[in-house]
Formats: sequence, structure tokens, C-alpha cells
Amino acid sequence: MSSVVGAEPGVKSFGAARLLQQGEITLNIVDRFQRDRTIDDINSAIQNRLNAIPGLISANVSAFGATPLSSIRATVDVLLQGPDPMVLDRLADEVMQRLKTVHGLTGMERTWQGRSDRIALHVDPARARLYGLTEADVAAQVAIAVGGAPAGNMRVPGENAIPVWVRLQKDQRVDVENVRAINIRTQKGQFVPLSSMAEPGIVTAPTAETHQYLQATIDVLAWRQNVAVTALHDKVSAALADITLPRGYSLHYEGESKQLSESFQRLAKAIALGFLLLYLMLVITFRSFLDPVAIMACLPLALIGAAFGIILGDKFMSMPAQMGLILLMGIVVNNGILLVDFAKKAMREGKGIRQAVLESVEKRTRPILMTAMASAVGMIPLAMEWAVGIERLSPLAFVAIGGLIAGTFLTLLAVPVLFHALESARMRLSKPDS
Repeated sequence: MSSVVGAEPGVKSFGAARLLQQGEITLNIVDRFQRDRTIDDINSAIQNRLNAIPGLISANVSAFGATPLSSIRATVDVLLQGPDPMVLDRLADEVMQRLKTVHGLTGMERTWQGRSDRIALHVDPARARLYGLTEADVAAQVAIAVGGAPAGNMRVPGENAIPVWVRLQKDQRVDVENVRAINIRTQKGQFVPLSSMAEPGIVTAPTAETHQYLQATIDVLAWRQNVAVTALHDKVSAALADITLPRGYSLHYEGESKQLSESFQRLAKAIALGFLLLYLMLVITFRSFLDPVAIMACLPLALIGAAFGIILGDKFMSMPAQMGLILLMGIVVNNGILLVDFAKKAMREGKGIRQAVLESVEKRTRPILMTAMASAVGMIPLAMEWAVGIERLSPLAFVAIGGLIAGTFLTLLAVPVLFHALESARMRLSKPDS
């Protein structure tokens, strides 16, 4: 377990944009075979204890694996954008109230709070000049008195030097009255109270400032339980559908839903390009535009088994499942190639279409079933999540197993029939009229 509380001014940290009011605890848990509680049970127990801490604004617990995307801060990320931070603060409160009605969210927080009390210093330039000071001089002395300044190092024999930081005591700088009484050194070396040249006051300001495209922003973050990202996004969109935004303000959906949508779009283009290249390769191999159609007809049939595999495995259609479709495409097409290639060789030996097709099914069924069943059985450990660390690939295995079983048996029926129909039509069209 490691804990980080607050943030150090001036220290740059990549991937952990924490504020002074924030903390983070990271727990490395043993694998699921060595504990009797699920990760969801552990998360709920931790969150219940954190919520019992008085004065805590929000506490959220989320689980992540070995390869999280650093660009995703939360499952649901509602980005509000506009010119006035106070209006964004009000809109963020309204968004959080609406998201509390969405089932499936385990926690919620904002990237910054809008009700942080601060002491603002208003220096009168004319009165400051009477003491030979400028506004910057007065502000610098107040900053040293309240925030402190380095005063050298304390030397300890045999130890590293200990830095010494000097500032007023806590009871001399915690409220406006104390700040008014801070002594300011004039140009002549005299000390006068701050109230003689400046007036401190309490102002309310955001705890942080975030911008995107030069516009102020605030993010409302939420985490999900065992709910599909797409289904959760639909619920969030429905909850925020009728929210009223002032002129100049906008609402955007970031987080996993945006990443998933972009990934699916890229994957859809990759699958379409794969289909095209596969068809062109088969055209070149068989020197025919019709034979590849009969071979690729088995791909939609495999999708039937893939859908049943996802349902029976109780998995979501995710990126690993989409990758399983690409894997399935290569294996199932290979079965169709074996059938069509054997049938064409038989036809070149002088056999009829019907006899060639029947022989191809008879002699190629056994090797096709051996290949498909061996691939399906080999993926059972992956589907049953018997390996630690690759549980996320379980949907890929269920898609491959279901598609292989259904696609193989349907291929043995559909591909020969379609090949017979296409070859018969081509022979009738090429036959000269008597």
C-alpha cells in the first residue's frame, strides 16, 4: 500500500494532477485465487470506511489492471466548458445531482470545488507610495509572512542538512484580522500595520483552474460497477438530455465511452479493409470473382456462433471481442478455402459439379473438424479465466469458440451449396445457345 496526500507547489507530476485537498491510496491486492472476496466487495468495504470520515467531500474507489489507458480518468467523464468558473460550478452540481439517479455508478467526484475561501489582498497604491512601497513590495512581504521563506539550513553532524523555513505562527495568519495586523517594513526601515496601506478580504474561488481550447472547464467523473460501458453511457445521456445550458456553455462526453466509440470506428475500418484485402487475395488465388464469394459466405454464419458465445459467456461486446472476430475471420475462411479448392481440383479432373462438391465435403470434413475443435478446445482456459492477468481476453475466447463451432458446421453446408449454385449459373451462362 502507498499513500500520497496533497501536492507540493512547484513540483511537476505527470499523470497525477492532485490538489492540496486531495489524496490517493494505491493498494496492490493479491490475485483472486488467493483471496475469498471479489474486487467489488473490497471496493465497497473501502468506500464505506472512507465515507465515514468527517469533513471528506468525496471518496471513490476504482480498480485498474496492468495496462490502463493513461488518457482515461474515469468511466464517465462529463466535461463542462464555458467562460465563467462560477457558472461551471453550478452546472457541475446539477450534473452530479442528475447522475445520482443513474444505476450502475459506484462513485462520483468533480475535478475542482468552487467554494474555496481565500484571503485576497487589495493594496491602495497611493497609500503604499506614502511609505515608499509599491503594490508588489507589499504583496511580497505578506507572502513571506504568511507562506514563509527559506532561512538557511541547520547542520547536524553525520546527517544531511535540514532546511529551515520561517513564517508567522498559525494563530497570527489564519484569518483576516490577523493578516491586517501583519507588520510591513517601509522604505525607511519602520514597521507599520498592513491595514494602513491595504485591505485584506475573504473571497470565494475555485480550488483549481482547468482550461481546454482557452475556455474554462470542469469535469464530473464517475466510475461504474459491472455494467456495460455503452449501456451506462445511454443512461447518462438520458439523465442529462434536458439539462439547460446558458449561452456560450457546452457539455461533452469524454472517458471510456469516447475512447470505446473511437476504437470501434477504427476497428470497423480495419475489418472492412481486411474483408476487401481477403477478397482480392482470393480472387488472385482462384482467378475468379465468384469463387471468393462462396468462400466468404461462411463469415456471416460464424457471427451467429460468436453472438451466442458472447451471450452464453455473459460477456459484453468489447474490444477483445472485436479482436476475436478478426481471429475468427481467418480460421473460418480457411475452412471454405479447403472445400472450394478440393472441389475445383476434382472438376479439373473431369468430374461433375455435384460429384466434386460431395467428394470435397466427404474428404475435407474430418480435417476441418479437427482444426476447428483443436482451436476451440485450446481457448477454453482463456475463456474460463484460469490464467491470472489476461482475464480481459475472455470475451475474445468466447467469440472464437462460438464462432468456430457454429461457423464450421454451417460452412460444411452453406459453402458447398453456394459454390454449386454459382458454378452451375456460370456454366449455364457460358454455354452457347443451341
